[in-house]
Amino acid sequence: MKDMNRTYKLIKVLGRHNLFFLVMLVCPIFGFGQVDIKEESRIDAFFNDWNSENHPGGVVGVLQSGEITYLNAFGNASLEYGVPNNELTLFNIGSISKQFTAMGIVLLQQRGVLSADDEVQKYFPEIPIFSNPITIKHLLHHTSGLRDFHELMALAGWRGDDYRTNEDVMRLLQMQTDLNFKPGDKFMYSNTGYVVLAEIIENVTGEDFKVWMQNNVFEPLQMKNTYVADNNQHIVSNRATSYYHSHEKVFEMAQAYWAYTGAGNMYSTTEDLLKWAHNFYDPKTGWGQSFEVLQTLGGLNNGRPINYAFGIYIDEMFGRKRIQHAGVVGGYRTFLCIYPEEELSVVVLTNFSNAPFGEKADDIAGILLSETREKAEPLVHPVNQKEEAQQESSVELSDFTGTFYSPEIDTHYTFYQEGDTLKCSHARHGELTMEMAEPDVFKSSWPLETIKMSRNQKGDVIGLHISTGRVKNLWFKKINSSSIN
Repeated sequence: MKDMNRTYKLIKVLGRHNLFFLVMLVCPIFGFGQVDIKEESRIDAFFNDWNSENHPGGVVGVLQSGEITYLNAFGNASLEYGVPNNELTLFNIGSISKQFTAMGIVLLQQRGVLSADDEVQKYFPEIPIFSNPITIKHLLHHTSGLRDFHELMALAGWRGDDYRTNEDVMRLLQMQTDLNFKPGDKFMYSNTGYVVLAEIIENVTGEDFKVWMQNNVFEPLQMKNTYVADNNQHIVSNRATSYYHSHEKVFEMAQAYWAYTGAGNMYSTTEDLLKWAHNFYDPKTGWGQSFEVLQTLGGLNNGRPINYAFGIYIDEMFGRKRIQHAGVVGGYRTFLCIYPEEELSVVVLTNFSNAPFGEKADDIAGILLSETREKAEPLVHPVNQKEEAQQESSVELSDFTGTFYSPEIDTHYTFYQEGDTLKCSHARHGELTMEMAEPDVFKSSWPLETIKMSRNQKGDVIGLHISTGRVKNLWFKKINSSSIN
């Protein structure tokens, strides 16, 4: 797929009303086509609300049979300065980054530098040796059982805008004494594993992850506007600021002050991601085997396959094979989907956290495939039934009061009774209210979610386990207040 920079300059000169003339002019040289005018209008309509005054937006692209047939920018990259998004605006692509990290591992395995069957302690002996070994393959397929560092940090008191690096993640990993499950037994998405993969790449190559990726992945694939961001304080030209809609229905900045790599924090453009997507069905010379390996599905210990390959989901949409991944970080929302058998790819990059980005990408694919997306069926089972069945008044809430400490995240929560309600406090999260779900089990708001009390043979509460979406059974021991430094 040829360079589009000259095409963009012509777009700016001629404007979108002269797009047909532009396409006819450059198509033989640059591989730029055009969707049917009715299809184009329908796609534009999905994003018209982004073009309202003082609204963030995004950049949307479609690749069909090696030609960019749709590329359009909507809304603003910066609300402060009134700078509109353009076809070359950079967005943080979040977890779409994982497939590039996985490609780095694939290349190093093909060069004989490492094996996906290697245990992680081969490269980082300081990582705890759990009851069962964790391999690189487990990390790639999210079957390692490693707890997700975002949720561990939240439980430890980190807030969303706290700066976090790979060093922070690795330090937290060294403190862990248990896993969510035996490696290979389950699939559970974990950002921790992909940070470890980035660290392994640095370990075996002796280069910074961002430099190695630039020289071995992005430049060879001619992705000129893609890079690893390990310092979000750097000034970068044409990078979008991300936003969210506050409760007051006004836009506020939603920048994530994060600098971890491997699991996220790569920046790219719609055009570069379409170049990448093209390789899944028409790979660049010398890259065919690498992209085949990237599509190898993982499996569990019981032999059951999962639909996660090397940093990508492989599933079906409209009855067709689809390769896809989403990215969510700060106010950035990104989605890449590829229909390899139809040679169709769709990219939606936005700097607006409330945008239904995945749905919009699927709707675009549906138009081009003459299909209609089925809307998800609403949940029909009552989700609060257990809570309603319990009567806290029949339980001695004083049993659950006290201070509980976890050495795995070096933090404590103090539980106390206020009237007929059990509450807890944390130095950074403040006061949280508990609701009984069943005997000795409570539900709470972020970051706690589920709290299960543990008793000894005498019936005394001696500790508790906290479980969240991606952290299971994190142990907190009941201690005396005087034990806290």
